[in-house]
Amino acid sequence: MDLEGKVVVITGAGRGLGATTAEVCSREGAKVVIADIMEDWVTGVADAISAKGGEAASIKVDVTDPAQVERMIKFAVDRFGKLDGIVNNAATIVVKKAGELTPEEWKKVIDVNLTGVFYGCKYALNQFERQGTGGSIVNIGSISGVVGMPEQASYCAAKGGVLQLTKQIAIDYALKAIRCNSVGPGSIEGEFVRVYIDNQTDPVLAEKRLFGSHPMGRIADPVEIANAIVYFLSDKSTFTTGANLQVDGGYSAQ
Repeated sequence: MDLEGKVVVITGAGRGLGATTAEVCSREGAKVVIADIMEDWVTGVADAISAKGGEAASIKVDVTDPAQVERMIKFAVDRFGKLDGIVNNAATIVVKKAGELTPEEWKKVIDVNLTGVFYGCKYALNQFERQGTGGSIVNIGSISGVVGMPEQASYCAAKGGVLQLTKQIAIDYALKAIRCNSVGPGSIEGEFVRVYIDNQTDPVLAEKRLFGSHPMGRIADPVEIANAIVYFLSDKSTFTTGANLQVDGGYSAQ
């Protein structure tokens, strides 16, 4: 298995892509720490993984609070003895044009989607340096980080920042065998994309257009994104850092 013996922390893992990633990482042999602001959700995901024979632990974390993120990394090391990888997946979205966003809405999206990723990187990097054996950071980007999207001003800004942060970290830590890459999903089936669709004037038309906007004529199954994340966490990608892998059904190639 590609992640046999590795310890991986995943934020925003209470549902959606994060939960699926935790399950796939466990199947690939990893010990997983499932982190989310919703405590009941992470407990349920961890219990489901444990019931299938995997090793999982859960912790409630608000990624906008650096003290909580630092505690999350310590929790993983205390529980499983080390840290091999982190997936900075926690995200939120406000569907509005720039001129319609309130300052509070802008700050919320940037705090979770960009600053929260920075905190995850920072404290994982500190742990990797203490261990001295390298490590892998996988930041979750988006098609919204490489192309403009309607009414996603704050989300596009945050995800674009994630891509640049990923490259900068990759350069600074390459000589220490610490890799930092990003995965840029297209639209993924699940609650997150449903929030976007349901906020449109005509949700039925919005869904048709969303599916049709991807050259493959569909949106992603979460497992398809999780498989790309596993590649970056695994030893199959040991010479890959600073990369952004768009897993988007061809969307960003248009």
